[in-house]
Amino acid sequence: DTYSLQREKNKTAIATMATASFDGDEPSLTPFQTRVYDVVRTIPKGFVRSYGSIAQELQTSARAVGTAMGRNPFGPSDHVP
Repeated sequence: DTYSLQREKNKTAIATMATASFDGDEPSLTPFQTRVYDVVRTIPKGFVRSYGSIAQELQTSARAVGTAMGRNPFGPSDHVP
């Protein structure tokens, strides 16, 4: 079903973020996006964190985290609900 397909795409996206190496070909990211993605990369495989919990750690709003995740160059961001 559509939900299962989207879930698989999201797993691929988080795996890409977790293992991304930016030696010379780093995408154009704002300092804030970099902070958000650095936190997301620390989420262990199989675990989930909310935008709200990431926002608390970064002392910002869940909306700001959601916006950064929506603009991520690695693919869909629904793995962080």
